[in-house]
Parts: sequence; structure tokens; C-alpha cells
Amino acid sequence: MKIKAYTPVLVGLAAVAGAVLRGLNLIHGYEVGTRLPAHGDIPGIALIVLSIVSAVLLIGAAAFFHENSGIVFEDAFWGAGTLFKMVSVIAGLAMLVCGAAGLYLAVTDSEVPITGNITALPLWLLAMLTGGCFIGAASALSRRAITATTATLLIVPMFWACFDLITTFKDNGASPFIGLYGFELLAAIALTYAFYALAGFLYSTSSPSRFVISAGLAIIWCIAVAAGAGISIAAGAQAIVFPPQTLLRYACFFASGLWLFALMVLLARGTTRRIPQATMEY
Repeated sequence: MKIKAYTPVLVGLAAVAGAVLRGLNLIHGYEVGTRLPAHGDIPGIALIVLSIVSAVLLIGAAAFFHENSGIVFEDAFWGAGTLFKMVSVIAGLAMLVCGAAGLYLAVTDSEVPITGNITALPLWLLAMLTGGCFIGAASALSRRAITATTATLLIVPMFWACFDLITTFKDNGASPFIGLYGFELLAAIALTYAFYALAGFLYSTSSPSRFVISAGLAIIWCIAVAAGAGISIAAGAQAIVFPPQTLLRYACFFASGLWLFALMVLLARGTTRRIPQATMEY
């Protein structure tokens, strides 16, 4: 039981450590002008090691959630109160604002024709819809009013994460600087699978262990990518300059990671509480 309770703590600590390492990697790990990786970049290597260790620990922790396979969605994420709704509103509004800003930039970009932004348009529209889904799903979960509409709300974020993965490939597929966008790919992949696992609670046999692994990695990589970029900007790093669209995507990553972390806290609580048995009448 303690392993389940401590799983969100492990994920939170790993996410903070990942953000610091990613920030140091962006500050010191690349040459100014060429953006070539610096030889022997310790923060970059440490971030890779952290990712591997976190994945192993999450797989081990997920084994303790296997006994809860098939748990009802409302019981799995039990205890969605005011704090969870507040986090959901903040994350949802961030997705809505970033999606609207990204859509505006994609439409008004004079250097790139509208046909060149064919993948960006659905990306930002889905980001806005995802923000609304965060808020709607939280409201339904707090009222324990799960309907077919609620189930639909859990599908949209998966498509947004998938489109973000496509956009990352489109923008960086020909780039040799894998270290710059590699963790973005990992974050998008983990997000897609995490939202797929979340939807599975309502569309198939629920698997808390699968959600723990995918959501845990998504949280770590999303926070590392987004907060790491913020650290490098705050430090005035000159080697890497992020376009506005990239920063908006990172903000969406951070909002999604925050929302998934709140769900993981609820899952740790819901799978460890004792559900009272119904009283039998004779």
C-alpha cells in the first residue's frame, strides 16, 4: 500500500530533477551558433540515466497496482474535490489559451502559406478542445456523474498528443540535432499512451498499472521539457532559441503533465482506500 502512496512522490521528484537537468543541458550542452552537442555533457547523460531509472521504478511500482485491474473509473480516481477541480481548470485554461495563440500564429504567419501549416491547424484546435475536456472530465468526476459524454472527453486528449507527435516529426525529421527534440518525442509518445490508458478505464477493462507507467513517464518528460526550457530562458542561454510555437507546445506539455499528476495522486488514493461492502439484508 505504501508503494502506491509513494508513487506520485517518486514521479514528482523525478520530474523536478529532470527539469533541472534539462535546463542545464540546454544551457551548457550545445555550442552557440552551430547548436552542436558539447562533448561530455553530464546533465544530458544524467537525464538519460534518470529516464531509464524512472522507467524501471515505475514498472516495479505498477506491479502493485495490478491487483486493481478492472476497477471502476469513479473508484479509481476517488476523491476529486476542490483542489483537483482547481488544477483541472488551470490546466484546461492554459491549453485553451495556448491553443488559441498557436492557431492565431499559424493563420497569420506570412512566411509560411496556410497549406504549410496543415498539421498545425488541427494541433491547436485539438489543444483547445483538450483544455475543455480537462475541465469537463474533472467536473463529471467530482460529481461522480460519468456518462457517454464523459467517456468521449477522455478520447480527445489522445488525438491532440498524437498530432503533437506528428508535428514534432514534421518540424524536426530532417534535423541532425536529435538531443534537442528527442525528449519532445518521448513526451508526446508517453502522453498519447497515457491518455489511451486513461480512456481504457471507460472503454475496456481498466488497467491502473498501465496508466501508472505511461502517465508517470509522460509527467516526467513533459515537466522536464517545459520547465527545462523555462530554466534555460531565465538563465539567458544563447545556444538554443525557441520559436513562439514551440514555447506554446511546451506550455501545453506542462499543463497536461500537471493534470496527469493530479490524476495519479487520485489513483494512488483510490486504489489504497477500503471500499465498504454493501450490507446484506436477510
